[in-house]
Amino acid sequence: MLGKTDGEFEEKLLDGKVLLFSRSGIFQVRLYKGEREYIYKSLKTRDVNKARELAIRAHYELEFRKEENLPLQVKRFSEVLNEYEKLRESQHKRGTYKHSNKANQQQTSVYMLRQIVRVSKFWHEYCGKKAVDAIDNSVLREYVDWRRDYYLRMPVEKRPKNHSMNPADKTLEWETTFALTVLKYATERGYRGNKPQPSYRHKAQLAKTRPAFTIKEYSRLYKAIRRWMHEEKDNAKWRYTRELLRDYVLVLANSGMRVGEANNLRVGDIEKFTDGRGRENYAFDVNGKTGKRQVILRATAKRYVDRTLERNAKWREVWEKTGQDGAKRHNRKTAQHDDWLFRMPDGNKIITLIDQFNEVLRRENIVHNADGEKYTLYSLRHFYAVQMLRHGKVNVFDIAKNMGTSVQIIEQYYGRHATPFLLATNLGG
Repeated sequence: MLGKTDGEFEEKLLDGKVLLFSRSGIFQVRLYKGEREYIYKSLKTRDVNKARELAIRAHYELEFRKEENLPLQVKRFSEVLNEYEKLRESQHKRGTYKHSNKANQQQTSVYMLRQIVRVSKFWHEYCGKKAVDAIDNSVLREYVDWRRDYYLRMPVEKRPKNHSMNPADKTLEWETTFALTVLKYATERGYRGNKPQPSYRHKAQLAKTRPAFTIKEYSRLYKAIRRWMHEEKDNAKWRYTRELLRDYVLVLANSGMRVGEANNLRVGDIEKFTDGRGRENYAFDVNGKTGKRQVILRATAKRYVDRTLERNAKWREVWEKTGQDGAKRHNRKTAQHDDWLFRMPDGNKIITLIDQFNEVLRRENIVHNADGEKYTLYSLRHFYAVQMLRHGKVNVFDIAKNMGTSVQIIEQYYGRHATPFLLATNLGG
């Protein structure tokens, strides 16, 4: 049966089981899926004879998939990645993400969404065009070598600023575990038919100890920031940034918070309280990698938060006033909802202070530790863990809870810092 509708081509093939038609000159096919449902597919050709051949082939491929209990529509891995990312984003907006192996619901944090977007980029590039039902253990296994060479293949000028040339074993473990999660999602939705679920994930062989500042290095770091701050007397914005870095570093080092958790802190997340020894202090309601928790600041560091709040109050007028171009530098309505604790000179949320932090490390010549590992802002979190263990006044369970991690991680990465002498002292009661 041959015909035209509004200048477009239309023809039924194989006793009406297949409808071949064109839209804007491009041929497409409609295939009967069953139960009064159809599958539409572009044939990506303007040649009618080629289109007939492709349409008939698509019909028999569909019939074969029905007989073999395979997914009727082939989805590319990239399509599934995008779908999964949108799902997690939607769950984040609703505030919950239900784990299949847990009765409770946990929030999909901003941190987790950033991780999903970051890791998806690699999987899109590596095997995004592959059919999702073709992803097996060999594909996952070969990803590890591909990922290790990723930045080596990239021209130097195109490499991201904070890239890691040699991804850690833990990073590769997380990235392959993420792929398994996406494949499980695909299986649950029938995108993989009866294909078995792959099981390969890269397992970290060695636990790499995070670089943590020594007491002497930390003291040098703080004094260097203070000197750098006092050097700036003419430019108010530069002086502000250096004052911000000082208090930001001190809060991280005295709370064990993750960098992203500190960046997302709002004034409304802070709760002042008086502890059992009569000391005024702050508790932070953070929403991080492991969900929501309360972080208790070391009491001696309370003044750094007070100083930050006072500085914000002084700069609020600058953030809210109108510039010469008539545009608001900071929106008062937005500030009511996004009243960030740590703010950049324009009043907006911190993206990163790593450049300023690296400059201080460079000036003080403490860029790396004795093993050649580079210090980062996360080294302040590790410094906190090591010092809390060494003081021995707080048990490892409470340290893990305050940091939003597990006792296993605390012992694995920081346990070696509890010296035999300290251990013997604590065991002695």
